[in-house]
Amino acid sequence: MELPNRGQLKGMGIKKGITLIVGGGYHGKSTLLKALELGVYDHIAGDGREFVITDDTAVKSRAEDGRSIRNVDISMFIDNLPNGKDTVSFDTEDASGSTSQAAGVSEGIEAGADVLLIDEDTSATNFMIRDELMQRVVLRDQEPIIPFIDRVRELYEVQGVSTILVAGSSGSYFYVADTIIQMDCYHPLDITERAKKEAAEYRKGAAEYRKDAVGTDGEETASGQAGESGHRAAAQFTHRRIPLPVKAFREPRLKIKTLGMDSISIDRECIDLRLVEQLVDEEQLCALGQLLKYAHLHFVDGRRSLTEIVGLLEKTMDEKGLDEITVKAAARPRRQEIFACINRYREQTQKSV
Repeated sequence: MELPNRGQLKGMGIKKGITLIVGGGYHGKSTLLKALELGVYDHIAGDGREFVITDDTAVKSRAEDGRSIRNVDISMFIDNLPNGKDTVSFDTEDASGSTSQAAGVSEGIEAGADVLLIDEDTSATNFMIRDELMQRVVLRDQEPIIPFIDRVRELYEVQGVSTILVAGSSGSYFYVADTIIQMDCYHPLDITERAKKEAAEYRKGAAEYRKDAVGTDGEETASGQAGESGHRAAAQFTHRRIPLPVKAFREPRLKIKTLGMDSISIDRECIDLRLVEQLVDEEQLCALGQLLKYAHLHFVDGRRSLTEIVGLLEKTMDEKGLDEITVKAAARPRRQEIFACINRYREQTQKSV
């Protein structure tokens, strides 16, 4: 690339689509992903990551056992629960690993993410994949979870959302990846052609992987599941989530505090943000608490959707700056982290239309 103030710069470009980062332990897989997740921010000179640049909508997705979920459409990944619970508008006070990660992906897409960043080490295993033996023992109609491997291609081709995935133990994603990067002593190597050849040899004689992942009756998919036209067909996020007013924000003596990088306390209710990994400064948490208050005082009316409210908050910051929101020292968070904060606020109730 020719840069106006730098001249020619060479480096590794990661294409849109599905990218798999593999390699042995301690060879730099998660280190590379960490650099990419923080590449949504500018870096100061001398940081060493000045030219690690990531699409600024990228969202890190992981499992978050125990988090609350409010009115989120997780039907793309979880459906037909034994208790008949609605997964198009799903609520829980204590999410499992797979449920929390499904919600996180859906929330990321709602927040406008064009890229998902996922590390196998911090993901729910049953959300990511089900091996062929497990599928033989626990039949498809007995398993409500549609693994991410059966949706990742559709997310890109239908929704336009790319995925960068670190994998160290499962080779199943070799079949769905567009690009495969091996980290070898912290050096990246493009091994796509060799990995695809090895994958083909390994599954010699098996049905060729179908590009659309979820097919018609009887056709095999990457994880060995036969697709069907019912609840396993393509899911679309169509409902609008509408936050309802929280009375506490009208109280003149309301206290909002930040607890380091861990959480925000609003009237003694803590919003746990420890696992929102793209927050990098306490002043961002300070801004989030004040943004939540400002939203409730000016925009939350039981009619506007969450997307509309966050859009209005961004417009306010663009036109008037953070000084309009708070007089405290604060740093502007991305829209993705504003969504994440609201989504983790247990006092926030929502309706969907």
